[in-house]
Amino acid sequence: MTPLTYKTPLLPFKIEGEPDGPTLLLKYEILQPGGSFKSRGISHLINTTLNSVEGDKSELCVYSSSGGNAGLAAARACETLGVKCVVVVPKSTKQRMVEKIRATGSDVIIHGAHWKEADHYLREVIMKQSTYSKKLYVHPFDNATLWEGHSEMVDEIIDQLSDYSISTERLKGIVCSVGGGGLYSGIITGLERHNLAEKISVFAMETKGCDALNKSLAVKEPVVLDGISSIATSLGSTYICSNGFEKALKYSTKSIALDDQDVLDTCMKFFDQTSILVEPACGASLHVCYHPELLGALNPNDVYVVILCGGSCNTYDEIKSLSKR
Repeated sequence: MTPLTYKTPLLPFKIEGEPDGPTLLLKYEILQPGGSFKSRGISHLINTTLNSVEGDKSELCVYSSSGGNAGLAAARACETLGVKCVVVVPKSTKQRMVEKIRATGSDVIIHGAHWKEADHYLREVIMKQSTYSKKLYVHPFDNATLWEGHSEMVDEIIDQLSDYSISTERLKGIVCSVGGGGLYSGIITGLERHNLAEKISVFAMETKGCDALNKSLAVKEPVVLDGISSIATSLGSTYICSNGFEKALKYSTKSIALDDQDVLDTCMKFFDQTSILVEPACGASLHVCYHPELLGALNPNDVYVVILCGGSCNTYDEIKSLSKR
């Protein structure tokens, strides 16, 4: 059977113009079955639920609302597990992503202008009309079992650091993109499990226009955005989950909001350097590889892990066109 998730590589990245800079290691979550880190938490949630179902497992149907990547992760997991899956995506979701999800055998319904409207329609209409006796609602980022699945990447990182003969004392930070806070919550869950949450900084990267965490931390209370204006649509949640906000306050998480042009330039630069295409949401975390000064004072002995979170929402031509614009 195809694995639900993979142990992804942790590979060095050379900082241009910084021969004496810290060591940067990229965690290639882009290689997960669903094309992003979301495969970890979503497949863990679905599989955990499936294992707890008594009786006829064919009576379970998974329901996912998504702008794209979470829906694809759910669809791929359900395809592997042989579970029925229904995904509701907003009208802003690109046709190529809709086709990817449908190719797994999942049903795709297009409704609403953005994720919040798609999610409401899923829960209040589609699920209530369903004839399945067992239903699993998969929230794209706000679920403790989801975070537990995401947290496994921290276990892998610690093991992989030992392969490089790097102690956790040298690991000064983990850099991740933040939308609704699912990935961030997973990383914190993993660090807490290893008693490292107070020792290793987390850098939360957002783009202006979908920077709910950054704005919330500025006023020390949750902020709900009026809408999403950034091109990094995979970060497009108007709010940060309560766990993410509370943990960001507790551990003094370093929040950085970037301009769209910054992450588009990063996406193009990374493609030119590696022939690997990432979407703007992923480019937000990758941006520190080209601008390490964002990490603060740099020491050649320090190590930072950057989560290459992945995503399948954009083509090269789209990124190039947006960047020129």
